[in-house]
Amino acid sequence: KYLMQASIRRDGSSKFGKNNKYGVFPSFALGWKVTEEDFMKDQSVFDFLKLRFSWGEAGSDNALSNYDFVALISQGTNSSNGGYVFGSPQASYSGGIARDLENPDLQWETNISSNIGVDYSVLDKKLKGSVNYYNTKTKDLLIVKEVPLSSGVRNPVINVGEFENSGVEFELGYDENFNNVKFSTFATFSTLNSEVTKLARSGQILRGNGLLFGSDHFVNQTKVGYEPGAYFLPVANGIFQTQAEIDAHDPNHTLQPDAKPGDVRFIDQNGDGVINNEDEVYLGSALPKYEYSLNLSADYKGIDFNVFFQGVGGNKIYNGNRFQTIGIDTGRNFEASTLNAWTPNNTNTDIPRAVLGDPNRNNRASSRFLEDGSYLRIKTIQVGYSLPKSILERVNISKFRFFITGQNLFTFTNYSGLDPEVGGSILSRGVDRTLYPKYKSVILGTQIQF
Repeated sequence: KYLMQASIRRDGSSKFGKNNKYGVFPSFALGWKVTEEDFMKDQSVFDFLKLRFSWGEAGSDNALSNYDFVALISQGTNSSNGGYVFGSPQASYSGGIARDLENPDLQWETNISSNIGVDYSVLDKKLKGSVNYYNTKTKDLLIVKEVPLSSGVRNPVINVGEFENSGVEFELGYDENFNNVKFSTFATFSTLNSEVTKLARSGQILRGNGLLFGSDHFVNQTKVGYEPGAYFLPVANGIFQTQAEIDAHDPNHTLQPDAKPGDVRFIDQNGDGVINNEDEVYLGSALPKYEYSLNLSADYKGIDFNVFFQGVGGNKIYNGNRFQTIGIDTGRNFEASTLNAWTPNNTNTDIPRAVLGDPNRNNRASSRFLEDGSYLRIKTIQVGYSLPKSILERVNISKFRFFITGQNLFTFTNYSGLDPEVGGSILSRGVDRTLYPKYKSVILGTQIQF
């Protein structure tokens, strides 16, 4: 009835330099089966009740390639790998160049996790569930940091700061038999609070990938006190309908000096008379505030049915496709929705005017392209039929089952893109940029056991 488990690992990896090649990672877990105590013998509520607590550290080097800690030298005959050209007539000659930054102090990324929970069952073990509180701290996080092309070096992997995730997880399952019908359900619900608690230096801001040639249209920022890769953006506040609206918004013509009727209005958050990085505000994160799932299954005289629902809520998605596909700022193809662009005769629209060059920068990174990322998806539906044993015994087959399965058939969401399941890296999360959507499929099959 009293459980304990402990371990200490010492891991080594050749992906690190000599200064931090090895790491030590302890862990332990405790459990108490309360229902096996004498004072629980006479109660009739719980069939099983267990309290548990665990704590542990785990190291990771997954973000590293084999030689990220050294400055590798490339050799070749072109400019990208050290080659050079001279002579008359000109000819290419082999050369060498180091495009990596040496970092012998790279160290293990360490996850420190703890959780406390309770497992239980009631109603003759028909109803089972658990409640769990978790807290995970990641320190010395290994990330690939994008550097300007002008630096002349490749993007380095660095250890930077600490993140913390915490939340509550609920699980609940129920099994029942109704005459010849077997029914089972299992549901989960979890919350997530994620926060950056430390970076390499005070006031540091790590930006995600620039969507426009890697050097412009930045959407994500990682800073202390917020989720990693959170959205910090200027706020778009509708479309100017008249010159009078522009003059009232910007009487000195310094906020948006090139604005015309039909352009997007942006908010000067700090009132300094200029729209710039200082007017970017926190607008949420791609990390869901909660996730949930539900699995239902039933079986009746060889006919079986299963459906699995999964969803998230409280997250945002930046539609990184639309700033170009509805940009109408140059001579290229755009979405059909841009036919509804603003004109003096078509003012009831959220698509700004078509104008060559986009002088007002309507298509800058802003809240205009940020959308609700919540969704509910029916991930799997399956119906099957198993032949009776009386038939199978005649042909020496233990099981013969036909089934049809549908995957990702239905998705309920307000997101306008192709697929709300948008991932990304730690620093550039939740940006839909040429994402290939999850496909729908219908599978017919058989299962045969001899």
